[in-house]
Amino acid sequence: MRLLALSVGWVPLAFLSDGVTVLILPTVLGSDATAIGLVSFAGIGLGVLTQLLAGEASDRLRGRIGRRVFLTIAAAPVLLALAALGGGIAPIVAYLAVQVTANTVQAAQQTLIPEHVEPGQHGRAAGWKTAFDVGGAFLAFAVLGVVIESAGLMVAVVAIGATLVGAVLIMWLGDAMPTERRLIARPAPAAGALTRLILARFLFLFGTYAVGRFLLLLVEDRSGAGAGVTGALLAGLTLLTAVTAIPAGRVADRIGRDRAMTVGAVVASLGIVTLIPSLELPGIVLGGALMAVGTALFISANWSATTGIVPAPGAGRVMAIANVGTGAAAAAAGLLGPVIDVAGFGTALAIAALVSVAAVVPLVGIGVGRPVLEQPA
Repeated sequence: MRLLALSVGWVPLAFLSDGVTVLILPTVLGSDATAIGLVSFAGIGLGVLTQLLAGEASDRLRGRIGRRVFLTIAAAPVLLALAALGGGIAPIVAYLAVQVTANTVQAAQQTLIPEHVEPGQHGRAAGWKTAFDVGGAFLAFAVLGVVIESAGLMVAVVAIGATLVGAVLIMWLGDAMPTERRLIARPAPAAGALTRLILARFLFLFGTYAVGRFLLLLVEDRSGAGAGVTGALLAGLTLLTAVTAIPAGRVADRIGRDRAMTVGAVVASLGIVTLIPSLELPGIVLGGALMAVGTALFISANWSATTGIVPAPGAGRVMAIANVGTGAAAAAAGLLGPVIDVAGFGTALAIAALVSVAAVVPLVGIGVGRPVLEQPA
């Protein structure tokens, strides 16, 4: 129950990032890849900057109100931004507001593992985090595509808001942080290792996010299918990632997080390469499956390594800095939109594969193999 309460907040955050950006934004803007790419670039980039500020604010307020109260208060404006988006009120501005408010919530959510999980359980906790994060994306893709087509945009955003409210309630009822003064003592992070983990995360996720961002357009171009089929495909692939995430976290702690990240990057990049010649759904499914398994291994290992070097005091600020790799990759992936419009999907996929496999370079000699066990404070 404790890991459930610590991890459940990633479900609505996945709805707010993956679901809103991949399925709702194209619905609002149409099939213009350049517009989708540039608006998502602006929104996610703004979210990254917001998260840096919110992480610092969360650290300063932790001693007064605690992370849970900060997270709960931050959730309220998310609901307002979703209402504006669903109501068609300045949709681009509403999308930007969703990104800003969701990243404020995430600034507190991502401190929970480094502050409340012992180092020896980081692989397991990172696996749970990845499973709930990707599982949230699974639910988003499984539900939102169908809901948008059958019931409309407003019903879809109401569903997203309901997941957020439900997650906050579970976090409080699960009582995973009975006293927020109990923090896991940890030395200050090694700047070199943290920087290399951020760079590796950015390179890996750039490729996988680029594929996900434009998968709707890719499937339409290659098979003629619409949002419902794409949503089902994304749901299946994210379910595969979620199912493999928890064992992947344990594998990473056994073979070494650096080795696990390397294997994950290679496997996922092979999946992207498989998509280049694929003209039918079976080939797209095969490439996506390889990406799913590689992603589960890489992300679980990367999160385990990152949380292992983040000190509990100031975790909001440091985790926000670490998450620049994620946010910057999500934003930069949108820049492949113009590449698709000018040079086609083949060129864009080749770029994505090369960048993702380049994630192995900063991992050479990084020294974040197995966790170092420490005593709780």
